Amino acid sequence: MQNRLPLIALLTATVIYGLTNILIRFVGDENYFSIVFFVLLFSSLMFLPVLIITRTFTEVSSLNNFRYIIPLGFFVAATWFFIYFAIMKTSIANAVLGYATTPIFVVALSPFLLKEHINKPIMAALALAIFGVILIYDPRNLIQSIAPLGVISGILAGLASAFVEIIGRKMRNQYSPYSLTFLGTAIGILFIFPAFLLTGASLPATDSMGTVFLLGLGGVSGGTLLYYGLKHIPAQSASIIVLLEPFISIVAAFRIFLEVPSYLTILGAILLVTADLIIIKEQS
Repeated sequence: MQNRLPLIALLTATVIYGLTNILIRFVGDENYFSIVFFVLLFSSLMFLPVLIITRTFTEVSSLNNFRYIIPLGFFVAATWFFIYFAIMKTSIANAVLGYATTPIFVVALSPFLLKEHINKPIMAALALAIFGVILIYDPRNLIQSIAPLGVISGILAGLASAFVEIIGRKMRNQYSPYSLTFLGTAIGILFIFPAFLLTGASLPATDSMGTVFLLGLGGVSGGTLLYYGLKHIPAQSASIIVLLEPFISIVAAFRIFLEVPSYLTILGAILLVTADLIIIKEQS
C-alpha cells in the first residue's frame, strides 16, 4: 500500500485539476491578471496554517536553492494565467487539449534536466495517452473548432506546467510537498502582482469570489498531491498519469452541462486508462 500512495496522490490530483477546469468557466471573462492574483493569494493564505501544523515553515523561510524556487513561482503563475486565458478564449475541450501537451514537454526535457532515462513502456504509454486525448476531442471536428489563440495559450500552459513538474521532481529531496506548494503560489504572486496593478488592480465580482476561493483551494490541494507523487515517481510517468485530467473534465462537463460523450471520446478515455495502467505496472 505504501508504494501505491504516490500513484493514488497523482490520480487524486488529476481529479482535482479536471474539476478545476470546469470551475474556471464559472468565474467569467474578468480581468485575467486579477483572477490569477487572487487565486494565488487565497492559495498562499489558506496554506499558512498547513505549514505550521506540518512544521515546515522553517524549511520555507530558509529558501535553499533559490535559483530553482524563483522559476517555480514564475511557472506556477504562468500555468494559472495561460489555462484561465485559454478556457476563456475557446472551449474547455480545446483549452485542455493544448494543456495536454505537458507530458510531451516533460518527456522531451527530463533527460536533459533530470537525467531520467526514457524506456519503451514510457514511450508506449505516452503514445497511447496522446492518441487517447486526440480521440476524446474528435479529430474530425478538431480543425474546425480550434480557436488558435485559446489553443496556443493552452499549449503555453502545458509548457509552464511541464517546468513546474520538472522543478518539483528536482527539488524533491530539498523541500517537502507542503513547502513546494506554498513557495510556488507565494512567489507566483510576486510575478503576477505588477500585471495586476497595471491592469487596474480590480477585484473579481462578488459572485465570483467564492469560485476564485475554490480555485485556490483546488490549486494548493492538487499541487501538494502532485509534488508528493513527484517525490517518488519520475516526472515522465507522473505527467502521463495526469493526462487523465481531460477525461475528468469531459465527465464533469457531462454531469454539469449534459454534454454527452461520443464513441471516440469513450475510446480515447480507454486509451488514457490503458496508458496509466502501463505506468502503474512500471512503478509497482
